[in-house]
Amino acid sequence: MEKASQEQVRDVQGTYDIVIENLSWTYSGSKHPAIRNVSLRVRPGEVLVITGPSGAGKTTLTRVMNGLIPHFYRGEMKGEAYVKGLRVKEYDVSVMASKVGLVFDNPANQLFTSTVLEELAFGPENYCLPRDEIIRRVNYALQFSRLTGLENKSPYLLSGGQQQACAIAAIVAMMPEILVLDEPTSNLDPEGTELVFNRVKEIAETQRKTLVIVEHKLDYVIPLADSLAVMNNGEIVAYGKPLEVLDKVELMEELDLQIPHATEIAYWFRKKGQALAKIPVTIDEGVQFLKSMLNPKNLPRITASYVERDDPQPRGEVAVRCEDVWYQYKDGSMALKGVDIPAIYSGEFVGFIGKNGSGKTTTAKLLNGLYKPYKGRVLIFGRDTKNLSVRELASEVAYVAQIPDDQLFAKTVREELAFGPRNLGVPDEEVMQRVDAVSEELELKPYLDISPFTLSQGLKQRVVVASAVTMNPRILVVDEPTTGQDYARAAAMMELAKKLNEKGTTVIIVSHNMDLIASYCHRVFVFYDGKVIDSGIPREVFQREEVLARTSLKPPQVTSICRRLADIGIPNNIITIPEMIEFLEKVVG
Repeated sequence: MEKASQEQVRDVQGTYDIVIENLSWTYSGSKHPAIRNVSLRVRPGEVLVITGPSGAGKTTLTRVMNGLIPHFYRGEMKGEAYVKGLRVKEYDVSVMASKVGLVFDNPANQLFTSTVLEELAFGPENYCLPRDEIIRRVNYALQFSRLTGLENKSPYLLSGGQQQACAIAAIVAMMPEILVLDEPTSNLDPEGTELVFNRVKEIAETQRKTLVIVEHKLDYVIPLADSLAVMNNGEIVAYGKPLEVLDKVELMEELDLQIPHATEIAYWFRKKGQALAKIPVTIDEGVQFLKSMLNPKNLPRITASYVERDDPQPRGEVAVRCEDVWYQYKDGSMALKGVDIPAIYSGEFVGFIGKNGSGKTTTAKLLNGLYKPYKGRVLIFGRDTKNLSVRELASEVAYVAQIPDDQLFAKTVREELAFGPRNLGVPDEEVMQRVDAVSEELELKPYLDISPFTLSQGLKQRVVVASAVTMNPRILVVDEPTTGQDYARAAAMMELAKKLNEKGTTVIIVSHNMDLIASYCHRVFVFYDGKVIDSGIPREVFQREEVLARTSLKPPQVTSICRRLADIGIPNNIITIPEMIEFLEKVVG
């Protein structure tokens, strides 16, 4: 930056906490910049939300804000970045970290101590704070993260969602002036997501901290945001007040962003020529919007048609059965307390849902022999997993972990995708055909010859899913397949799973994304406190208020909106946006 520009930037440091001017960054070894000509300014106390497709450059931008770029990652930087008046190029990470707390999109990259208590105390201790202050901060962070009672548990034995909560809490305990949260709720259940954003709101309102949040869950975060930036291909393509940005209908649809259902409904009315005074975002706003747009006298009661379209429960060969399954971790905690799954049938597409720590992932790992039951039996096509090795089960069950770094090991993405089928003895020609087909399906072709460890979290997740798919398993178990993904790519992975399912593969998805559960799953199993407490088709389960309340689950936003409008004739069991649009087409035209 030229001298005049530097002086100009310094002139606004009292007005802005973060100033980024014409910033570009190209990682070492890459031919193309990860971000290009990015400019933005964030005022003290402002909440900036950044969204966009996976691989758009969002994570790279957050790394600039605390000095990881250019002081840890290698590459070429052009342009300037100033944080709290400090020129990022001139101050290393240790200095920037005292100003900016960054929560990574992969919590495992931040956790390193022996217990949760030590993890939360580490930062304040390194600030040499008084003991009473450290205790106060740790207690606050425990409450913030819902980890009270787990103080002495190893972070590595927490569920994926609890690890994410722990990583956030460790940064919160340090009380930095600026908080940068990169996908802070990607592994969290709906209750945890709401809790984090409620706490974020509390921090913003009471402590007036500056917040930068990278997030796909716009229905949760938009009500908190002062500004919204949309990134694509390394550039900011829209930036301004949230509702002004959401008003760019064509852009939001072109990027396939997961906008709130209330907003999608409003978009439909706009396309029909309706002038809208305000774009709704929340459930309350969606309810009021539809009340204003619809005449109750014109609404036919067509509830039954939605029930009739659900797939009937299949009958045939039983692929998975769990009989009074218990599992105990090495620290003595009992993760499963009698899980009973009478039958998952061959060719079914099912979902495991429930709050963090309820036993979903533990059960998933039992299915391919990574864990063995403490008590009870897990049967795969009638064979007890206790009598089968992991290698024997690998040809039947492919498991995709929710943290992709736990599975990546090859030098290139191509080798990663080829490893499984090669070890099963598949001929090389067929191995390459599978790799090409899956990489095309999941948009991984540009990355086949580079290291998977250099990819963003979202791209890594696609790689591990693809590496399981190339094995052509009879049962595919995917733990949180949408972590770090934008909605379009999450849906692409689910479509791939659907295609496999249609060819006969039994698919089991562990997920907190109720929109995808509603769209793809034939049945769901609801976990709570180490047990399965309910099961059924998604449409039925989403109507059981006592189950939802007990398990902290929330149905899709469109379902919540419709249930509150049942008294004016809207079917209360609509569970997807396509169903809602179909209904509106019938009653509005």
